[in-house]
Amino acid sequence: MNKLAIIYLHGFNSASLDKEGRLLVRKPKLAVLQAFCAENQIELHAPNVDYRDFENLVEDQLLLWNQLFDQGYQIAFMGSSMGGFASEYLAIKTGSPAIMINPVISPTTVLPQFVGVTANRETDTEYQWCLEHCQRYTGFEQELHRSNRVISRLVLLDLEDELLDSSFSRQHYQGLGEVLMFDGGSHSFDHMQEALPSIENLLNQL
Repeated sequence: MNKLAIIYLHGFNSASLDKEGRLLVRKPKLAVLQAFCAENQIELHAPNVDYRDFENLVEDQLLLWNQLFDQGYQIAFMGSSMGGFASEYLAIKTGSPAIMINPVISPTTVLPQFVGVTANRETDTEYQWCLEHCQRYTGFEQELHRSNRVISRLVLLDLEDELLDSSFSRQHYQGLGEVLMFDGGSHSFDHMQEALPSIENLLNQL
């Protein structure tokens, strides 16, 4: 049996870990994911990341990927919202599969609405989100969209996503991977439990 690992990346202005470094299991999707990984002996890494410096974020996660790979793990990237964008980008870099939850397709289009944010709502950490941070994604976005590398994608969409157009996301990813759409829900994604069979199926192919 393969040793499996998931690297999970949270969304913009969010977090996966509290100030003590514990997984934020009060978030239903993280609680479900933690239980699923424990039951199936899957190594779960869910670091807090800073989307102001995407280059450093990528470097850190590639280092983690290499460490896990050297230990004999087969690895999947998983992410929500901006974490979905990051997961796809990292998957393209490594050839790993990407599990993308209500993913941002174009950060340069979505992120400017958050200019002026001054604190992380999950950790109460003060910081400034500026237009410059949004513009830095232009190159990464273009690189991702130009890539012809074939990877396994599982895209999970809630139809009632209040931030992103789920119909546009479906059209964008149709033909690029498996797309699952769930009635209702929200941008936070409310159907992790229902998505587990498809997640498990993808992992079983590693």
